[in-house]
Amino acid sequence: MNTDKKHKGMLSIELVVAISVLATIIGVLVALGHSFGKLNNNIWARHICNNAGQAQMDALATTGEPINDSTFEKLWSGVTCTIEKDDGSGQWQGLQRIDLTLSKKVRQKDVQVRFTRYLPAAEGGDQ
Repeated sequence: MNTDKKHKGMLSIELVVAISVLATIIGVLVALGHSFGKLNNNIWARHICNNAGQAQMDALATTGEPINDSTFEKLWSGVTCTIEKDDGSGQWQGLQRIDLTLSKKVRQKDVQVRFTRYLPAAEGGDQ
């Protein structure tokens, strides 16, 4: 009688263990993908705010007027822009300080970007 039996194939417990390990790995990868998706949305919103702010600042520097609201909304939907203008003082006398605050809502979080630039008072738009 031959007592040396070689088992061919996998046992059912080995198959269950392999499937559970694969399921765990897939679950971790899905969670990581969701986290990277959130991060990507925040970076994208910051990128859009940076572009809108730079364009708004360029419009103020070249024409003295901001981009009108309807055009701004068409180009950068969902981005809000507030403009504050102050006269410069001290070494900034004769210049006008322009502060832009841009924000975009991503899910429950507000992404906010600020720009500040000193422009000649005649080109700043208040004169």
